[in-house]
Amino acid sequence: MRRPAGAPAQGDGQPADRLAALHRMSGALTHDFNNLLGVILSANERLADELPEGSDAQKLALLGLEAAERGAELLRRALSLAHAEAPEPEPIDCAEALSTLRSLARQAIAPGVRLSVPAPALPLQCAGDRTGLEMALLNLCLNASQAMADGGDISVRVSPTTLSVAEARRLGLARGAYIAFAVRDTGAGMSPQTLAQATDPLFTTKATGTGLGLSSVTDFARSAGGALALQSREAEGTTATLYLPLARAETAAAA
Repeated sequence: MRRPAGAPAQGDGQPADRLAALHRMSGALTHDFNNLLGVILSANERLADELPEGSDAQKLALLGLEAAERGAELLRRALSLAHAEAPEPEPIDCAEALSTLRSLARQAIAPGVRLSVPAPALPLQCAGDRTGLEMALLNLCLNASQAMADGGDISVRVSPTTLSVAEARRLGLARGAYIAFAVRDTGAGMSPQTLAQATDPLFTTKATGTGLGLSSVTDFARSAGGALALQSREAEGTTATLYLPLARAETAAAA
């Protein structure tokens, strides 16, 4: 029997029960993941040291090392959240965050998908957690890639914006200055029904999806004082815009 379009590709358990089960498993998974990360970090560090300086092979080893370091940072954050310790917002250089995203996303998305991540024209800083931002943008790129089975284009653009009263109310944010990261794809797009549920925890239309990607991006945005907005039409692609507060000059100077 085929699953109805837009229906979750998950089991029959209630979302609350499944979330509780995930929480119970997280302790053991965190411990095992930490052990594996130690192996990956050591192996890639040794490999990068032994490969010819500047070679393509060394670049790949360094990329693997950087990804493992981001994984270790995410693990530390997960442990902090378990003890109710949220990361302190800090000024993030948007150009540096996009540079890391460019390297990670290029290796993670399908080969037939073209990726464009230009550096911002002006120096920009947003407030938040840098690793969280990079992982949120990577999640959005992976989602976009999975919507283009036959290839297509993903673009990531960053720009400063000042929200009007109406825009701020729609996003649930205070009126003011923000940095907007727009991830656009030329994929299949979403129906209105799917779009309305896209950020719900555990909702997915993919047979092997987890339903945690967009919900985790939404959670990150909220924790940083920002928001995630989705625009999509079937056969016209999707634009996911992540809004984060602009880092104030005095905050950046203090850091």
